[in-house]
Amino acid sequence: MDELNDELLKKITNNKIQPPHRNFKVEKPQQIFVPLTFESSTEEVKAWLEAKSFSKETVEHLGILTGAQLFSLNREELEKVCGDEGNRVYSKMTVEKNQLEKSRGESELQEIMKRRQERIDSAN
Repeated sequence: MDELNDELLKKITNNKIQPPHRNFKVEKPQQIFVPLTFESSTEEVKAWLEAKSFSKETVEHLGILTGAQLFSLNREELEKVCGDEGNRVYSKMTVEKNQLEKSRGESELQEIMKRRQERIDSAN
């Protein structure tokens, strides 16, 4: 019994000191930035879908839409067209839409501030 315990203890401590060698490598695909906007063409929408690693079927079904058409779809419509991947498309699309609205809001604010500054300058 002591021999068994000693052997087990050696195995456990060996694995902690030197973890077993694993013969696999996980390669991450290189991230490609493809923007999606309301003005995106069908080619740009297709490139965005491919860059986000959606299935071939999803790319084929949604790649015929423009950016504005894609943004107009709701979660239920995407689920009908893409099946299980519809939620993921909706999620990624919502992120893109929020970023667009945020940048658009910042641009509008800058434009308003610029006009006000011009009024102030012209008044003086």
